[in-house]
Amino acid sequence: MSELEWPSARVRQAFFDYMEQRGHTIVPSGSVVPYDDPTLLFTNAGMNQFKPIFLGTINKSDPMFSLKRAADTQKVIRAGGKHNDLDDVGKDSYHHTFFEMLGNWSFGDYFKEEAIEMAWEILTKVYGLDPKRLYATYFEGDAELGLPPDEEARQLWLSIGMPEDQIVPGDMKDNFWEMGDQGPCGPSSEIHYDKIGGRNAAHIVNKDDPMVVEIWNLVFMQFDRQKDRSLKSLPAKHIDTGMGFERIVSALQETSSNYATDCFTPLFQRIQDVTGVRPYTDKYGKDDADGIDTAYRVIADHIRTLSFAISDGAVPNNDGRGYVIRRILRRGARYARKYLKAEIGSFFSKILPALVAHMGEQFPELVKKQQDIAEILDEEEEAFARTLDRGETQFEKYAAKATKDGVKRLDGDVVWRLYDTFGFPVDLTQIMAEERGLEIDENEVNEAKEKAREASKAVKASVDTFAKLDLHQIAQLEQQKVVRTDDEAKFSKGDSTAKVQLIFDGKGFHTSTKDLPPKSAIGLLLDKTNFYAESGGQVADTGRIVVDDDAEFKVMDVQNYGGFILHSGYIEYGALSAGDQVICEYDELRRFPIRNNHSGTHILNHALREVLGDDVNQKGSLVDNDKLRFDFSHRAQVKLDELRRIEDMSNQYIRRNARIYSKEVDLTLARQIEGVRAVFGETYPDPVRVVSVGMDVDTMLKEPKKQEWRQYSVEFCGGTHVEHTGLIKDLVVVEESGIAKGIRRIVAYTGEAAHQVQREAAEFSKKLDALEAAPFGAAKDAQVKLVSQELSQLVISTLTKDELNTRFQKIVTSVVAEQKKRQKAEAGAAVSAVVKHFADMEGADYFVGRLPIGANAKALTEVFKHFQAKDKTKSVYVFGGGEDDGAVVHGVYVGSALSGKGVTAEAWASVVSNIVGGRAGGKEPTRQGQGTRPDKIDEAVEEARRWLEEKL
Repeated sequence: MSELEWPSARVRQAFFDYMEQRGHTIVPSGSVVPYDDPTLLFTNAGMNQFKPIFLGTINKSDPMFSLKRAADTQKVIRAGGKHNDLDDVGKDSYHHTFFEMLGNWSFGDYFKEEAIEMAWEILTKVYGLDPKRLYATYFEGDAELGLPPDEEARQLWLSIGMPEDQIVPGDMKDNFWEMGDQGPCGPSSEIHYDKIGGRNAAHIVNKDDPMVVEIWNLVFMQFDRQKDRSLKSLPAKHIDTGMGFERIVSALQETSSNYATDCFTPLFQRIQDVTGVRPYTDKYGKDDADGIDTAYRVIADHIRTLSFAISDGAVPNNDGRGYVIRRILRRGARYARKYLKAEIGSFFSKILPALVAHMGEQFPELVKKQQDIAEILDEEEEAFARTLDRGETQFEKYAAKATKDGVKRLDGDVVWRLYDTFGFPVDLTQIMAEERGLEIDENEVNEAKEKAREASKAVKASVDTFAKLDLHQIAQLEQQKVVRTDDEAKFSKGDSTAKVQLIFDGKGFHTSTKDLPPKSAIGLLLDKTNFYAESGGQVADTGRIVVDDDAEFKVMDVQNYGGFILHSGYIEYGALSAGDQVICEYDELRRFPIRNNHSGTHILNHALREVLGDDVNQKGSLVDNDKLRFDFSHRAQVKLDELRRIEDMSNQYIRRNARIYSKEVDLTLARQIEGVRAVFGETYPDPVRVVSVGMDVDTMLKEPKKQEWRQYSVEFCGGTHVEHTGLIKDLVVVEESGIAKGIRRIVAYTGEAAHQVQREAAEFSKKLDALEAAPFGAAKDAQVKLVSQELSQLVISTLTKDELNTRFQKIVTSVVAEQKKRQKAEAGAAVSAVVKHFADMEGADYFVGRLPIGANAKALTEVFKHFQAKDKTKSVYVFGGGEDDGAVVHGVYVGSALSGKGVTAEAWASVVSNIVGGRAGGKEPTRQGQGTRPDKIDEAVEEARRWLEEKL
């Protein structure tokens, strides 16, 4: 078949059409970020979004609750955790960190026979693949787990006409599918395709031969893997299938490689247009002598992973999935620079339009989030580009030394330094080492990492004790004619060069660090800097100061003392001396959100004045990389409708994408600008820096009294800001409160942090939807407690939180009312059951047994009250709850007939507590307790009976 017969879009649609005709509901792909599943970094299989159905925990209010058959194409990322294909990407023809998984599911409907028949029909009849090139595997069993061979699956393949010599057994690794260490699992039957044909390829099935590849996996989901690795049967048997989209497209387009299909060719064409390199030729290993085809594959794969992950809310950072995204971007950037000679800084965002054009129709989130994706890619790439040159130079220096010494390996501390100093993920250094024929010992790397972290912890613990310059020391510097630090470079992006003047250790000044204790907290005085010193509510920059490749100083705090700017931190390695020419590198990834928050603060200040009036004056602020905090004068609490207007007005301003202007202006002239804002009582320099959002300062100065200027945010400010307001993305108010008489405080988030707040609110709203629709009962009572705890811990919009609180309180009110109603009915049923026992057993003195209720302590109390009031001779030991309730309650009342024979409630209850756990309390003649082992309730009932019989 030619490519024109089966373009990738048609392959996908044909699958949907077939499955829809057979009763499957076509559902959209789940997010690649599994927010509701903390066990996964990314969605790594098509079944992830259906996990609650498999486990039987899905709520009736969930739209998927009624599904019996479903099909979709699921976005999948396998670049972390158990399923990680990152190291293989680029090297072979069929591994990807991002791919589509076509799948069909049965939730307790059809099972093995129908799944196998449909797979065979769509492959051979719909797609028209040659049956002689298809092979099936089945689970060969596992004696250790007591699992027999899946003979049923084998017979089903034979029954539809597959020759016996094309059916291959497979072990736990190949034919028993598990989503993770815990969760739904079961035996599977894979379908493999021979790309060559005209032979029997059964002997190379599952042998990593690139010409015989798995295209479809049929999983017969019937077990739930427990924490102890045991297998527990699921409530119902299900079907979970996954067909590799790129692999089936390759089979239909008759290519030897997934990368030679139209899943990737549009991206390759865009890469060629951007870089000007030769066309892609689909060569591998030694045949790809210049490494360009490998780079094509890596970059095309990585732009897919990065874009889909970011569009679903996974942002690059140094933790968990964020770190995986960061290392993928840096890995791709290095390939682009080394092999394609591309300029790094905005490379991936230039490839992005081709991806959106090719996949945006099926996945509209790419279209919706295209601008956000591009901005995040550029921000990350730019930060890495600043250190890539020096990092590669340093690597070559280490590699050359290792090669010269003949050791052919890189020390672990070298590998860790390349990450810690230059942001080279360890796997990226591994690639670079392989290119030079060098080995890396992972244990050494881990040891170096722990050693470095322990050392930095000790220094970080002393951040608050960094030395400060006092008046006498400042005078000493003036006497020695040390120049004050020029910090104009703080307003420009990128690194800057400077000269070390002196080193300060809190006691005095030094000209070298060589004689100071290692890792000691010190401060550097430079002649100029691009680091921002803490001021005006904006926190200080962090970063590093380096001397070529010979020394590195970690900057952890920056303070300005009368024009002498002290960079506080510690020497990471090497030594520094006065006169050294250094490179100053502030942490751009940290400063970026700080700029967002500072510009957001100006916009918020302007909106407050517009909504609350001109009497609003700034009383303080804090701008850091997490959030912004703004204190202002106002006599009353800001009403919710006012907050909504303030937030809306701020976001309208942001979405104008207005340019932000700044200019040094004579202080007297600057004060004349109509509507200019300044902090009351603050002393400003002359000239003063004026920051205006949306209007050029020079234009304002021509007619400073013009009333029109009041519609713009104009302030005296020495902080760092974004170039255009659109970079802020959004502003979300998360708190409004009073901090003193007449002083209010607003806390807000901007940028990606604001988006995270909005996602949390949306996810929590879904939980309330499910809770509202859940039937009354113990399960709903327990869920109300969990939701209450989560609501109190969430960082969400003040406006949204009020709405969610209102909804939640309505649920609580209804639950409490239903609880009271249910408890009253349960108490009545409990009393009736025990009274009936004595009526049926005339002459009986006691009752020991379970009540027809859940874990309801109030029902036990009502039983005791009944007999204390109406028949004090009888004794009762009653139990409520069990495994379904997750708890057990028990209690005893000893009537006069038994107490006269020496029976006490205390002794009787202690016997039961020893079995069910917990303790029992109260005063004679009653005891009541709550146990922690509901699985032992039947044993406890029998022991209570046995103890009494022996006592009597």
